Amino acid sequence: MKRRINIGLVIDDIDNYFTNQAAIGAEQAAKVLDANLFIFPGHYIGKTDSRYADKKYEYQYNSIFRLPTERNVDIIYILQGMICSRADMDIQSRFLKMMPDVPIVCLFSDFEGYHSVTFDNRSGFVSMLTHLIEKHGAKDIGFVSGPITNRDARERLDLYKEVLKEHGIPYDARKVVYGDFSMASENVVEELLDSNDNIDAIVFANDSMAVGGYNVLKKRGLTPGKDIKLAGFDDDIFAISLEPPLTTVEASSASLAYKAVLNAENYINGTALKDMTVETHLVQRKSCGCYDFDTDLMCERLKIDGAEFDFKVFAEEVQKYLFNDYVNSGSIADALNGFLYAYEDLLNNADKAAAIAKMDEKFSLLLQTDLFALSTREKCFNVLQSLQGKAMKSLSDDKEQILINEAFSKYYRRLAFSGILPANSAKRRNERMQGVINRQVGEVFLIENESEIPYEHLLGSFSGIGFDKSLLYLFQGNVKNNGEFNWMPPASILLKAILDEDGIRSLPEEQQLLRTESVFENEFITGDKRRTMVVSPLFVGANLYGLLVNQLDMSSSYSISSAATQLSVTLRSLFMIEEQNKVRQSLQISLERFIRDNTKLEEIAQKDELTGLYNRRGFISNAERVLEEPANQGKVAIICYADLDNLKIINDKFGHDDGDFALRTIAQALQESFREMDIIGRIGGDEFICLAVTGADCDVDSMKARIEKVTKRYNQFAAKPYDIEMSTGIHKFKIVGKVDIYEVINSADMLLYQEKIRKKTGRSVIE
Repeated sequence: MKRRINIGLVIDDIDNYFTNQAAIGAEQAAKVLDANLFIFPGHYIGKTDSRYADKKYEYQYNSIFRLPTERNVDIIYILQGMICSRADMDIQSRFLKMMPDVPIVCLFSDFEGYHSVTFDNRSGFVSMLTHLIEKHGAKDIGFVSGPITNRDARERLDLYKEVLKEHGIPYDARKVVYGDFSMASENVVEELLDSNDNIDAIVFANDSMAVGGYNVLKKRGLTPGKDIKLAGFDDDIFAISLEPPLTTVEASSASLAYKAVLNAENYINGTALKDMTVETHLVQRKSCGCYDFDTDLMCERLKIDGAEFDFKVFAEEVQKYLFNDYVNSGSIADALNGFLYAYEDLLNNADKAAAIAKMDEKFSLLLQTDLFALSTREKCFNVLQSLQGKAMKSLSDDKEQILINEAFSKYYRRLAFSGILPANSAKRRNERMQGVINRQVGEVFLIENESEIPYEHLLGSFSGIGFDKSLLYLFQGNVKNNGEFNWMPPASILLKAILDEDGIRSLPEEQQLLRTESVFENEFITGDKRRTMVVSPLFVGANLYGLLVNQLDMSSSYSISSAATQLSVTLRSLFMIEEQNKVRQSLQISLERFIRDNTKLEEIAQKDELTGLYNRRGFISNAERVLEEPANQGKVAIICYADLDNLKIINDKFGHDDGDFALRTIAQALQESFREMDIIGRIGGDEFICLAVTGADCDVDSMKARIEKVTKRYNQFAAKPYDIEMSTGIHKFKIVGKVDIYEVINSADMLLYQEKIRKKTGRSVIE
C-alpha cells in the first residue's frame, strides 16, 4: 500500500477569512490527493497585526511554527505573504530557514531560493485601474500601498505607476501612502486626502485598508462612488457588504492554495515549476461608480455573447470563473457540468418545461456539493444572471420567457437561502459550543478528586461540535516561551487525554510520553482514512502548557480558537488549584508538627499567605478581642471595608501575577493608612477590612482622603499600565457593651456598596 503524503500548511490567524479560505482550498486538494493535511496556525512574524498590538503574549501562537519536522511532514506550504507581510527580508529569511529540510512552497509571496505560488497581480489590477480611468474618467488617483517589504505591495505599486504612464497621467509621489494591510488605515488615508485636494479616486492595495478609507470619507461627509471612487484588491468576504459594495479584484485564496497543494507530489519529486501564478479579475461594484451588474460583459467573459457558442469552451470558462480553473474533477465539477449540459438543452430543446425540470434537478445536486468551499455566492449569482440573460435573448415566445424567469428566480432564492441557513447553523453551533464548554468547565471544578486533574473531562465539551478527534498534550514541567526567535519546544510531550469515536479517555502514565513531533501520528491515532488536523498552543502569559490537536473538516474550524483559549484558561486554574493543594498539604504537615509543641500554630492559621495580613479567621478573632477589652468601652471606633477595583480585568488582561501584585499593593496601602496597632485583614479574594479604636471622634472623610492619597502614591511608584484602586466603606460606632462584630461589618459593607454605586453612576450618595 502506498504511503499517504503528509502535507504541512503553515498559516497565520485561522480566524482570518482570507486565511481560512486558503486552508479550505488546501483541504480540498488534499482530499483529491488522498493526503493528510496538518495545519499549523500561528499569527505574524515581525510587526504584529494592529488587531493584536495591545496583546503582550500574542507571540505565543508562533510557537506552533517550530513544530513541523522532517518526520511529520513531507512538504510544507507557508502563507508567507500573510505571516510575513510586515516583516523585513532578513526576518523572513530567518523564518524560512528555521523550517525543516523538506520542499517548501511560499504562498501569496515569493522568496528567492524557494518555490512560490502567487497571484497574477497584473491581470486584475491593470483591469481595475484601467476601468477607473477609461470608464469613469478618473485622473487624480491616489494609491494606498501595503508595506514596502511585501512583494504584492511592491508589485501593485509598480503596476499603478505603469498604468498611469500608459494613460498619460503623471506619477506624483504625494498621491501614494503606505499602510500595513490592516483595517486600521484611517491615518494614512487622512494623510493622502490632506496632501491632495483634488483626489477623484483611491485605489487600495487590499480590501482591509479600504475599510479605513470608507470610515474617513464618511467622517468627511463624502460618499464612495459618488464623491470619490474607491477600489480594493482581494475580494474579501466583507467587500460586498460595505455600503456601497466595494469594487475590487477577485483573488481567491482558496483557489491558489488548491492549485498549490494539488501539485504536492510534483514538488516532492522535483518536477514542479519553480513559480506559479493564479489569475485575478476585476469585480465591478458601486464604489467605483458602476450602478448595475454588467451582464453583457459577463456573457463575453463566459463566451456566450454570440448567437452560437461552443459548449466546451463555455463550460471551461464558467468553471474558470467560478473556481479559477482549478476544479477539474470530482463531485463539484461533475455537478457543475451536469447543470451546464441541462442549460444547453434548454437553449436547444423545444420542450422548455422538460428542460427546466432537468435543470432544477441538476441545480439541486450542485448545491449539495462543496461548491462554496472554492467559490462564492456572488459569482454564482453572476453566472446565473448571465445564463438567464442569454436564454431570454434567444427566445421570442412570451410564455417561454415567463418559464425562464420563474426558473431562475427560484435558483436565486435557493442560492440566497443556501447562504443564510449555513450561516445561522454555524452561529447556533458556535453558541452551543460556547455554552457546552462553559458548562463543562464549571463541572470540572465540582469533581471531588484533589489528587489528580480530570483531563479526560476537559475534552468532554468538544464532543458534538465538529471535531472528529481531539488530543490533549501537555509539556512536562514549567515550559516558558518569552518570545525569542530561536525558541524550541521540548523534545517530548505527554498525551493526557483523547476524544475519538471510542469516547473520551485518559491514558495511564506509562503510555503518555511521546516525541513532540509525533503529535499528528502515533499509536493512538488510528484509522486508514486521510485526515485534516489542526494544532493549537495552550498558554496563558509566558507559560506554555501544551498543545491541542483536533481532527476535523475545515468547515468546522470556526470553533478551534475558542476551544483552545477556554481550555488554556481552565488548565491554568486547575494547575493553580493543584499547586494550592500541594501547598495546603505541606502546610497541614507543618501545622501538625507545630501542634505537638504548640508553637506558632495560631499565627500561621490566622495569616493570609499572599499579603501577610490577617485572614478572615485571624481578623475576626483579633477584632473581637479588641472590642471586648474593658479599656475600650465608651471609645469611638471605625470599621473600614475595602475591596480592590477591577481585579478580574487585571487578571484577564495582564495575568494573575499582576492580579496578585495589585492585591499586595492594596494591603500595603492599608497598612500605611492605618496604625500598627490597628487590625487589618484580607477576608476574601479582593476584600479587605480594618478595625481601629480611635479613642475619640474621627473624621471619616479625612480617613478616606488619606487612603486615596497613599494609594495614589503607590500607583505612581508601581508604574503599571493600569490603576490600582480600591473602594471603601467606613462605619463609625461607639463601643458600648458587647458589640456584634458581624453587625458592624455589615454596616461598613453597605457603605462600600453605596460607594461602588456612586463610582459607577458618577452621582454622590447621601448617607
